[in-house]
Amino acid sequence: MNWFVRNAIVLNIFALVIAFSWIHGGTRPDLLVPVIPWLAFFVLQLMIVFPQGKSMETIAETRQRVWQSLRRDPLTWFALLLMVYLVIPLFNVAGAPMLDAETQRWINPTPQWDWLPSCVQSDQHAVLLLWFPPALLAALAAKHALLKRGKRLLLELICWNGALLSVLGFAQLISGTKELLWLVPLKSHFFSTFGYPNFAGAFFTLVFALCCGLWGFDATLFLLSEQIAIQQADKNLFVKHRMLLPAVLNFFAALATLSRAAILLASLVLITFALYMIFYVWQRVSQSARVKIFASIIAVIAMMMISLMLFKFQSFSAELKTISVDAVVERVTGVGYYHARIAREIYQDHPAFGVGGWGYPHYQLQYMSPDEMKRMQIQGGANVHNDSLQFLAEHGYVGFGLIVACALMLVLPLWISIVQLEINARKISKKDVDRNSPSSNWFYCIPVPLIAVLIGTFATLCHSLGDLPFRAPSVLTIWVLALACVPGWIPMLHKKHDR
Repeated sequence: MNWFVRNAIVLNIFALVIAFSWIHGGTRPDLLVPVIPWLAFFVLQLMIVFPQGKSMETIAETRQRVWQSLRRDPLTWFALLLMVYLVIPLFNVAGAPMLDAETQRWINPTPQWDWLPSCVQSDQHAVLLLWFPPALLAALAAKHALLKRGKRLLLELICWNGALLSVLGFAQLISGTKELLWLVPLKSHFFSTFGYPNFAGAFFTLVFALCCGLWGFDATLFLLSEQIAIQQADKNLFVKHRMLLPAVLNFFAALATLSRAAILLASLVLITFALYMIFYVWQRVSQSARVKIFASIIAVIAMMMISLMLFKFQSFSAELKTISVDAVVERVTGVGYYHARIAREIYQDHPAFGVGGWGYPHYQLQYMSPDEMKRMQIQGGANVHNDSLQFLAEHGYVGFGLIVACALMLVLPLWISIVQLEINARKISKKDVDRNSPSSNWFYCIPVPLIAVLIGTFATLCHSLGDLPFRAPSVLTIWVLALACVPGWIPMLHKKHDR
């Protein structure tokens, strides 16, 4: 019972992750409204009233520490500004553009206060309040109300949640069902709880990267010191390598989504992390261990090739053939897609505040040529398929700037930590007789999960240049939580450890 009390806020944040990922991948506002506001409220309540406390702290001291850290964190204030910015349009509705039948010109209604952010429809714009505030609130709670062990536990739970979702997806594929969750009929390909393959692909690619980081940390923990090596030797092999299972499941789930971006990015994440791990351990293990590593790599590659040849995944092979450098460049630059051009023109006409949440589909018709009208995209045509351009078109440089500021407030502390680790390693190397000691080399001082989180979050950013992963709250929430929780593996440089 004490474990549940100590980790109440961890479990509540995890409940928010579960709700976003299991309720149609977070893309059904009608189903999210009865759940998400309550979960977000409980996260806020627990963050302020029952945060995780250090062993020598009273509950009052813990609350004061968390409250002070929240006030000092710029993320808190940028998140509040973004929330206010998203709420204002609900009371400043402009309405949808109209085509004058006589003049054949579009009339764009003006809101009551044209010097404030506005929207086309308040109910559509309100959907964004189900995305950003809960995700940022979860990130703030993870960052300030969780101790290091709480952060580590939360990320591991997220990895196993991804594994369960992947098993569900494989079960649906095996059953041959054409209904999402065996309930909702869908004509297009879907996977697990995600009706849109690119949402699923971005989700499983990101979680796969997190799994790699957690496994890499546990697998290389014995390299840190002889004492830890002795402790690790007594550990059960399954416990030490337990994160391999969710890593494998999430990787193959990313491929099974048939998202070309996910197939490409998941493969690049795997290759990048594998090369990093080889370089990380190569000079620190024996010759026999190097032979085992090389043999394992050959075995994994052979198994993947044999699986592809034996099972003849026709749909997967068809998607694989369409991946090329030209196709990637065309998708990212928007050349050949009218969405990118229209989003830029909307932004040029409404630079400060944009046209409001989900305003793009209402405004796009007036920017389309007669030829584009004939070949207009119906399924998925409500989105630009480039997150940056759509956020600029709908929220202007003010709203987009606040979103970017929130992201930077999560990323910058990690880069500062890397610089501090390097400085610390240099100081130790001057005193340490053994210059090959892990503590004297900055590269070995950077925790493996931190590298994996940076790789995974960067992969999602790359995906957002050609699609819309950040318009799925399931992906957005895990993205910010990964950045907020990874300090759980960064050693304390200026104060005592809070384990």
